[in-house]
Amino acid sequence: MKELSVYNLEFPTGIRKLNICGYAFDAILNYDEVYKLLPNYSVTQITGSHQITATVNIPDSEAKAVLPFENTKLTRLHDILFFLSIFIGRNVFIKDWDGEKPITADHRPHTAFGGQLRLSINLNSKFKIKATGEIIDTESTNGIPVWDMEWMELGFDTAIENTINHISTKDWQEIYDDGYFLFLYRDMVQWQIVEKSFLTAWTIWESLFSIENRKWLSEEDLRSTKSEVKISYILNKYFGITLDQRQRKNVQLLVRARNTLVHFGKISTVVKIPEMKMFIQTTDQVIATILGLTPNNTLNSREHLNTFLKNPNV
Repeated sequence: MKELSVYNLEFPTGIRKLNICGYAFDAILNYDEVYKLLPNYSVTQITGSHQITATVNIPDSEAKAVLPFENTKLTRLHDILFFLSIFIGRNVFIKDWDGEKPITADHRPHTAFGGQLRLSINLNSKFKIKATGEIIDTESTNGIPVWDMEWMELGFDTAIENTINHISTKDWQEIYDDGYFLFLYRDMVQWQIVEKSFLTAWTIWESLFSIENRKWLSEEDLRSTKSEVKISYILNKYFGITLDQRQRKNVQLLVRARNTLVHFGKISTVVKIPEMKMFIQTTDQVIATILGLTPNNTLNSREHLNTFLKNPNV
């Protein structure tokens, strides 16, 4: 069985092994030390760099990748690496070259956006008794000293595998075509200026409209449909919002902000950075729904969206 090194794989708390679609990922022996060398902008506040944190054992027989990578020879491993990246918030990749080679992937964590999608995975919190290795529920910890236990977050690998299985189904493929917009989402959550993430999120919304309506609208009709109509469709489909006259005017302001940024390279005087962030964060929830997850709303994105749509002063 072939073994490859893996960069930037951050394991869930208390977990040092993941098994996803037949690929076994193991933390390296000095994982705890190497982990501290990864970029961390919120706790240790270090610049950090790419680090090999794990190895992966490749099964003898590999399935073809589900995602529409340009290289059609890529395998299911690359689907796994893709979803590890967006659900961990770091660019995870394998060392599949010999000798020295410059790494072009961004080493910085995705701390600005993508958090609500990452939190849409429901992990099962347990405790492991250090002396025996027994795994127990929170309810069974009474009377056991805290220092005799380790907290564990179980189910991450199962969630990744379920997501890949979900997008592999015939129904999903028929609805969402090849899922190329997921690549756009990965680009949206990278470390960059808000304006770029906003425009990428906008592209995702418009492309979803085209993908989901391509069977009954011609390509010419899809191109000529106003952005306001496309955004309204996504709001209704994924958030259950039917726009009234006031809300439509505020959506028009969003459209105007997008056009001002694209055509004049400026931020709108009405829709500014906070509203752009709101739009980006609601995209997390759209993608979570598409991936078969229950969207997390930790950042109150849904409430911010409703406030914006109903605001008479926008």
